[in-house]
Amino acid sequence: MILGNHDRGKDSTGETLSKQIRVLGEKYCAWDLKVFNNQINLLSARPCSSGGGYYLSKEVKGVYGPITEQDSINKIIKCSEETIEEIPLIIMSHAGPSGLGSEPKSICGKDWKLPSLDWGDRDLSVAISQIQKRRKVDLVIFGHMHNRLKRNLGLREMFKIDSKGTIYFNTAVVPRYKTDEDGELLINFSWIEFEKKKLRHVSHRWYSESGEIREEDKFF
Repeated sequence: MILGNHDRGKDSTGETLSKQIRVLGEKYCAWDLKVFNNQINLLSARPCSSGGGYYLSKEVKGVYGPITEQDSINKIIKCSEETIEEIPLIIMSHAGPSGLGSEPKSICGKDWKLPSLDWGDRDLSVAISQIQKRRKVDLVIFGHMHNRLKRNLGLREMFKIDSKGTIYFNTAVVPRYKTDEDGELLINFSWIEFEKKKLRHVSHRWYSESGEIREEDKFF
């Protein structure tokens, strides 16, 4: 789990954020690398990001200190140097990287007021471009920018592939719950499958409470 901008608390000491980190224990990820069963590298970027280039809240500073944009880039790259080359690399962040479009409907585009612009994280974007020079980045997953755009602008692009073959997947389907025409509760999950160390499937799925797939938007 990586925490988002609404998870950081509202105290300059960072104590609320620190409590959450302690509760999450080993499940918490920030500027970190976790390798699962020698199958997947999971690299986590800057915690509690609110997008918009680079911004470090007072709560994050209270826990981690005054980390500069270059410091954050260096942390992400340093984590990547410990990845296992032969298995896929997933990078996880709350906000996605910059460089993926500046329209309201872009995967990290600002939609709530004019002018529309790229609202991605610069530190993540720079780190990814540096990592791509050394190894393949299979997938970058993030949220923050909701699928339903403000100002009645429709739906956001939630999937993108760059020239290096890296897939970017926005998981922020909001709200996560809805009811179908029969009044049954459906729950949203972002679903990813690897087969023989290759990414084979990316979708948004709606499940019934009994675990049946009722709807699916397949991207890959």
